[in-house]
Amino acid sequence: MEEFYFLFEDLNNWDVWTDTGYTTAFIILVTTSLIVSAIYYLLLGRISMRYSTMGKWFLFSMINLMLVFILTITIEGILIFDLVFGEFFPKLWIFTIINSIYSFVLYLLLSLVFKRFSIFSKFIPVKF
Repeated sequence: MEEFYFLFEDLNNWDVWTDTGYTTAFIILVTTSLIVSAIYYLLLGRISMRYSTMGKWFLFSMINLMLVFILTITIEGILIFDLVFGEFFPKLWIFTIINSIYSFVLYLLLSLVFKRFSIFSKFIPVKF
């Protein structure tokens, strides 16, 4: 997992990060991106043409980004590092932002896979 989060270096509590921090963040990243992609393409992409625009796709990608951000900051901060809401741990915030950026990229890649299973959103985000 250290190679996946290569932008994030010079950590305090290195043992905690390598044992549970990276793995938990990666699970949050993949699970949330899969769920939001499935909702957009398999559920909403088969029901109505209303969501078959680039703006709605971008909205769902931002929903995915915000979900990953909120889940990562709360689960990593409260469960793994035992922080309370009043404490500020800048490295955790930087890690959360990096994880959120990865969620946008993963959502884009999953969109290229899931769009084949959609009826109305077949050409979102790009047409091949």
